[in-house]
Amino acid sequence: MSILLRVIVLSMLAALLHLPLSQPGFAAVVPAPPVSDVVLLPPTVQLYGHVTMIDVYSLSSGCYAVIELRDTPGKTVVVRLADDRLQSLLETALATGNLISFVGQRVTVSSPPRGGSWNMDAYAIDEIALYNKK
Repeated sequence: MSILLRVIVLSMLAALLHLPLSQPGFAAVVPAPPVSDVVLLPPTVQLYGHVTMIDVYSLSSGCYAVIELRDTPGKTVVVRLADDRLQSLLETALATGNLISFVGQRVTVSSPPRGGSWNMDAYAIDEIALYNKK
């Protein structure tokens, strides 16, 4: 009985101190608990380019703009935003031809608001910088 009591006490002590019960080098692999209710977001990126087109829909859909990337010649992306101030910066960039940078996350857009399809990457953005360079 005293041996059983000692084993229980040592097991409880090991559990409290998070000590492995097996010998070093032979520790049991404990699987991580399943994660639930966690949404993994795509990484935030910062890209540079020139605005070539702006398309504005109702306030619920927001604004879409087509941007030719500076660092990847020939690649065009679509950005989506809902803020009037950011839209104003895009309109200024379109009118002046100045360089912009935007910060956002790549998103999946099944189709544009009026239908059809895009064969470009789409980004939901929340930051724009307008440069005084063309």
